[in-house]
Amino acid sequence: MFKTARFKVHNPSRHKSTMLWYAMTGYHETLKAVLEKTLAIPDLLEQVSELDKKEKLRPNQYKLRKILRTILPRGWELAPLRGYLELDAAAMLMSHFNKVYKGENESNPPTVSSLNAMTDEEFRQAYSEFSDPVARLAIKPQHQEKIDKAIAQGETRVAKRLSKIYANWAVSRAAGQVLRKLEGTLPHPIEFTNNEFGRGCLLAYYDGNYYLLVRLFASGHRYCEKRVLKEGFIDCKTKEPIGGKKYPGLILPLELGREFHEREYLTHGTIQSAKLVVKRREKPASDAKHPADQPASFNAGDYDFYVHAAFEFNPAKIETETFLGIDRGAAKLGAATLIDRMGKALETNLDLDGDAFKLEMRHHEEQIIRLQKLGKQRSRRFSLRGKRGDIILGEYANRVVSIAKQSRSQIVIEAIRGVTMGRFLKQSQFSKLKQMLTYKAEREGLPAPVEVPAAYTSQTCAQCGHKDSANRPKKDAAGKAIQDVFKCVACGHTANADSNASVIIALRGLHQVENGGKFKKFDLFQQWLKELIGRDGSPALGQVNQ
Repeated sequence: MFKTARFKVHNPSRHKSTMLWYAMTGYHETLKAVLEKTLAIPDLLEQVSELDKKEKLRPNQYKLRKILRTILPRGWELAPLRGYLELDAAAMLMSHFNKVYKGENESNPPTVSSLNAMTDEEFRQAYSEFSDPVARLAIKPQHQEKIDKAIAQGETRVAKRLSKIYANWAVSRAAGQVLRKLEGTLPHPIEFTNNEFGRGCLLAYYDGNYYLLVRLFASGHRYCEKRVLKEGFIDCKTKEPIGGKKYPGLILPLELGREFHEREYLTHGTIQSAKLVVKRREKPASDAKHPADQPASFNAGDYDFYVHAAFEFNPAKIETETFLGIDRGAAKLGAATLIDRMGKALETNLDLDGDAFKLEMRHHEEQIIRLQKLGKQRSRRFSLRGKRGDIILGEYANRVVSIAKQSRSQIVIEAIRGVTMGRFLKQSQFSKLKQMLTYKAEREGLPAPVEVPAAYTSQTCAQCGHKDSANRPKKDAAGKAIQDVFKCVACGHTANADSNASVIIALRGLHQVENGGKFKKFDLFQQWLKELIGRDGSPALGQVNQ
């Protein structure tokens, strides 16, 4: 299993930022030149193609890379990146050639945009195309064919509607191109497929912090600085000490997120590759200027550098013996119940009180409403709401997976649909919880969660199997509204509504797994459930703990 984590390079000095920018722009321009020279070769596709086992022509990557090696610059100042540039160019060209042979969709030759920002004259010309009411931006040929076909068939209304749609697409496409050129293209990412000390990149640990070591420049280059690593540096992949060795590259400290999500990757995974990416910092609207007014030199304060690292997880697979049913909560963030393969409830106390979560979200909602009334559509308050919610969901997912690992459990969750979301967790929040449970479970060697239908889980009694909407009273004896009480009208069993539902969810997971992974009809499940419990209502499941 592979997962990707994103690390931000922590507060690089101006000198380091300049070195990174210099390397990335040099890589970008060289890749652009290599692609253009390669595509200019006459009969290139024929030269790199050969017959496969089915006697069909297919592009051959080894032939293509052999040609690329003759085009790649020798004595390049970014010599350590030569192999990565070859792989990068080969991948882009192979993708194009494969599409050409398939012939299903039109494929444009790969290219890399120029890094130069749009000039003032180019900006005026592009703006005039949008402001001229008579001018019409070109529609793609395949779109025009559909319009002509509709006209030929006498479907004038269809042709008119298609003309408007494709004309709007042309405007959006042209506007996107202008916006991309307005500030200039960002340099192409550099992907390091090797993870070792001698070449490529290296993830290292020292004194509680993580670092990425990257080799970018050729020996003798003014930016090639050999530094001795301090004693205590550890190679995260091999776990071997590398302190005291000379390293002719950059040592980049990495930031870990507030939730320490990346630390889980570093602790449980093995890094396989890394990609160096640069992003432009967002500026307040008051600071925005036209590119023609911007200085041509690189300004380190305008950019942030990130490392996208791919980690491999190879945990020992755990054979499950129990089922852990999770119900999205009405009065709780979520309730969970553990049952064995005989359907007996083993534990129902796995829950997380949602009061703190609800108060936190309510506070943010009130602040957001206040800011919207003031006309402030964007605020740090909006992002904080989601971040705080993600932290709480992550903590809950960690608890669930921890219990599942200790109990060797198959996690079972509801298959949520938009129209069924009427309780505490919103659809987006439950979707995030599902994603968290999936990757955290797989990382520990557990199978991915099983999804079961959510219908009637809150109306079915875990003690006798009786299904009735009356099992969920809306008001108590005093007429006060309630939502967390389950009281079976058949056997009188009383329980917390979420805990009872989590038992039913776990049982549905057991029933689904026993039937080849597919859920049978509700009537068949009810029949199976009553046979398991006992038609006389005897508590074969055991009394649910409160």
